[in-house]
Amino acid sequence: MRASGARIPPRACDVQALRAELSRRIEADDLDLPILPDVAARVLSICQDPDGDPQRLAELIQRDPALAANTLRIANSAAYAAAEPIVSLSQAIARLGLSTMGDIAIGAAMNAKVFVVPGREGEMLELRRHAAATGIWTRELARHRRRNVEAAFLSGLMHDVGKPILLQAVIDLADGAEVDETILHTWIDELHAQVGARLLESWNLPPWVAAAVAGHHAPERAGAHRELAATVLLGDLFAHATDDPTGEHEQKLRQHIVLGELGIYPDDLVQLLARKTAIQASAQSFA
Repeated sequence: MRASGARIPPRACDVQALRAELSRRIEADDLDLPILPDVAARVLSICQDPDGDPQRLAELIQRDPALAANTLRIANSAAYAAAEPIVSLSQAIARLGLSTMGDIAIGAAMNAKVFVVPGREGEMLELRRHAAATGIWTRELARHRRRNVEAAFLSGLMHDVGKPILLQAVIDLADGAEVDETILHTWIDELHAQVGARLLESWNLPPWVAAAVAGHHAPERAGAHRELAATVLLGDLFAHATDDPTGEHEQKLRQHIVLGELGIYPDDLVQLLARKTAIQASAQSFA
């Protein structure tokens, strides 16, 4: 008889069957994709409208206390260094601008609906921080190269959005069976770009975002948006280098072929890496 309170060993997982079913669901577009919350979708619509009304935006954000609090927190963060504390949404919107407000709405939706896997809270927090850092680095690279900074930030922010979806899908399919963590993350690394792009398409975001996310490990897959995908790839490398005290990721960054493709030379690299501390602070605020 099993002793009272003794742990029941987890049953073995049929890895091949699990992988086959995961692949089938991806190909059949049968994964459970989070829906973009209504308030976030409406905020994004106003922010993408050239004639978007800041007052209407403030009234809309007030209906979502979490989004309102996040907006005020970011507006008062070190990244925006207001001379006086910002206490109203109208002030915050004026300081941040409509484009950034759209990014904040998407970021809040990701934090609330996508980067949530029960039992994996620490891993999800790290993913959120890395996503924010990649968005900010991608924006810095675009600014340095005089490209569209708004497109760069949003694409960088969303680059790993497929990872938590895949993680939850595997946990659900395993149904309590134990899955080797190395195998699990190998699958996630292989498939997350494809799944992330599908989510962004389902959210009706601009096609260049999905293309950049789909190609952020292989820019040639992004077609006409190859340059944006390559910039996200480089932003991802900068984000990893920023968080790595060993210097291993920075060494990989310095040797990566994408630097030459984007015209980032050694002097540019030094100039960009000098912003590591400021970007870390901004990423903390956003995540």
